[in-house]
Amino acid sequence: MSPLLVALLLAFAAAAAAAAAEETQPYLVALRRESIPVRRKGKVVSHKTSYSGSISAGTPPQDFSVVFDTGSGHVILPAVDCENETCKLHRRYNASASTSATPVNADGTEVVDDEPCDQVTIGFGTGEVTGEFIKDVVCLTGLVPSAASSSSAAVSAEAAAAPAAFERLCTEVTVVQAVEMSAQPFQAFEFDGILGLGLSSLALSEEFSFFRWASASGLLPAPRFAFFLAAEDSGGSGGGGGEASEMALGGINPERALGPLSWAPVARPELGYWQVEIRAVRVQGVELDVCRSGDCRGVVDTGASHLGVPAPYDEDLEALLTREAGEGTDCHSIEAPELEIEIPGLNLTLRPENYMRSLPLRGDIQVKSAIGIVMSDAGKEPSSARAPLLSSSASSSSAAAAAPPA
Repeated sequence: MSPLLVALLLAFAAAAAAAAAEETQPYLVALRRESIPVRRKGKVVSHKTSYSGSISAGTPPQDFSVVFDTGSGHVILPAVDCENETCKLHRRYNASASTSATPVNADGTEVVDDEPCDQVTIGFGTGEVTGEFIKDVVCLTGLVPSAASSSSAAVSAEAAAAPAAFERLCTEVTVVQAVEMSAQPFQAFEFDGILGLGLSSLALSEEFSFFRWASASGLLPAPRFAFFLAAEDSGGSGGGGGEASEMALGGINPERALGPLSWAPVARPELGYWQVEIRAVRVQGVELDVCRSGDCRGVVDTGASHLGVPAPYDEDLEALLTREAGEGTDCHSIEAPELEIEIPGLNLTLRPENYMRSLPLRGDIQVKSAIGIVMSDAGKEPSSARAPLLSSSASSSSAAAAAPPA
């Protein structure tokens, strides 16, 4: 398991409440890894990656696949009334077919017949949805306690193959049923919607926060979750042969940890993000200027597939990490400096196999995006702005060894 995956696991476990629940046995949710190529000048330069799992909504249950997104705060599903091309590519939620569904407004009041209902537009880093509100039962499906098997990877694979044979965790929550969905990123990926796991202050209100309601239900061993995001999947679009990705709900899966947990406090939780203070960023032991101001924070976001660095520091960091390479070189094994990110109680050390893309780029091809992510006010999700990113690559790649132009 790479240090970046360990970092994600530790960061999420650290972000979610008291250490007393460290030995509890969580439920495991199997995640499916899906990678989409990013092309520049006809060449595949990187991949965008998503990790999705199964849920159901309504009574009787309607099945969907969703990204468990720590960078957003709402449960979002395409509505059966959504007729654009993006929605038609996915399974759509039919509130009229659910006996437990109640149309509501943003403040939780029921929608009066023949009166217009409230709508909301929610922006993400690479797209947006417009939706209306339905209070309904939402269930995580295919759950199994981690103690039920000595091999959590085997449990996850079995749960994914036969979810009906395992437990469901259900709670009532207000769902955003999307009546419009942008082409990106929803057309590119197979997942149907999003289940936001941000703090409740990131949602319009606590009524929209699945994790808040699941924690308050008393059904979880502890109010926490952790992610294991494998670089290669055990099957499906990941190509097979790797480890199974999973989310642990209600604690951590100790079989996924290389050692004792380190804990870091959530910085400015009123904003709703699982963000931690970043005290320093170093390349080969030399501290950079990017976080010297003392107000540097980083969001740990399972819905993003890049490492984000604010301008103008991205150019300095890219220059320090980039190495010359010949055509066909495996950049994961090239000699390059270590990237160190210091957070309270832990130094995250990334090596070339963690931050490099696998193959070199021609010198005239850029991977990084001109559109970055900015933090918005509390209660609102990320919006787009011009702020260059270090990389738009999948999972851990954030720099590239450069080959001479062809």
